[in-house]
Amino acid sequence: MNEPRVLISHPTGNQNVRNALASLAEREMLAEFWTTVAWDMQSHWNRLLPAGMRALLERRTFAEAPREHIKCVPSREIVRLGAKPAFLNRFLTSGERPFSIIGVYRHFDGKVARRVRSLHPDVVYAYEGGARETFREARRLGIKTIYELPSSYWYWEHRLLSEEAERNPAFAGLLPKLQDSPSHMQWKDEELSLADFVFVASQHVRHSLAGVVHDEKIRLVSYGAPPLRPRRPTQREANRPLMVLFVGALIQRKGISYLLDAVDRLGAEVELTIVGRRFQPNQQVDEALSRVRWFDTLSHGQVLDLMMESDVLVLPSLCEAFGLVVTEALACGLPVIVTPNVGAADLVSHGREGFIVPICSSEAIAELLHTLHHDRELLAAMSRNAQATAAEKSWEGYRSNFAEAVGTVVA
Repeated sequence: MNEPRVLISHPTGNQNVRNALASLAEREMLAEFWTTVAWDMQSHWNRLLPAGMRALLERRTFAEAPREHIKCVPSREIVRLGAKPAFLNRFLTSGERPFSIIGVYRHFDGKVARRVRSLHPDVVYAYEGGARETFREARRLGIKTIYELPSSYWYWEHRLLSEEAERNPAFAGLLPKLQDSPSHMQWKDEELSLADFVFVASQHVRHSLAGVVHDEKIRLVSYGAPPLRPRRPTQREANRPLMVLFVGALIQRKGISYLLDAVDRLGAEVELTIVGRRFQPNQQVDEALSRVRWFDTLSHGQVLDLMMESDVLVLPSLCEAFGLVVTEALACGLPVIVTPNVGAADLVSHGREGFIVPICSSEAIAELLHTLHHDRELLAAMSRNAQATAAEKSWEGYRSNFAEAVGTVVA
């Protein structure tokens, strides 16, 4: 039996998309990959761009597939990326305006749908928010549809975050998902209803879909970890502060208030480094940022370097479909503290590679940071265990599992 021809689309691309793309290309299952911008770092234009723009476009390179298999819809995304001043952002890229992220996804989706009509692949594989028109056309033509849900189910998430806004009103303005309109939710409802199969990366997302999608339609393919980075054993003085790292947007869905509270409880026992952009001004967060080491943005390599300098990564998200930063930390030998609602908690055994704490519990975070500060032998053992787990859960394994899962559902 011949392998199925798969058209895969994602407007922006990220590490899991790249590995899905590589999986299909390696097995000659890739018909086409559609995205908004696929930059060629060898282009003569690259030398003329400001360093910041070069770094941004470097994240939009796709070496995982032959250039002739990559198709782009760049116009709206180029405007969105260029609209950095606040007044342009407000008038061009906010909400559901044409050059917003939602507007970019919808325009892109329409272009891909037209291509499905002429290419007629065996399968279309698309992601949340950018699949409705593609799936409509595929279903009309009798083409299989696979939907990847890289977030918690939106109504489940909305209920959880609404409760958080009531519980913690000082941080309610840092819950952007609560601003999603009913029409946007309905758009995604239709995407989900048109999917023959739903791919998820964690048990957390699968559980959030309980009672919504029949379990036999769901396929769990966990994301992978990057190659290990050698971590030098270092002598850690018992009185040295524990170096704590947080990487992610400074929003309440990520549990930012609970992390800051935990760190405040421990005083000089810990030193916190934060890598992430502010969503909007917030008095408590802004005051905390003035007291800790904070980077608005760093390159991927710089983040990995910070991981090598740190003692523990904390990601206390209220809901997180996976959390690739967790597998990156494990590969760097960095123990992690996560909640059960972080999908990558599937890879963590409490007390082995790190700890799993309840959501909304600064007390639990503080207690475990205190434990690691005073037990450096435990910290060192967890570091070794983290890398052992990362070695078992590689992206190579994901690519093998992904291609097999796609082939199975099409057979």
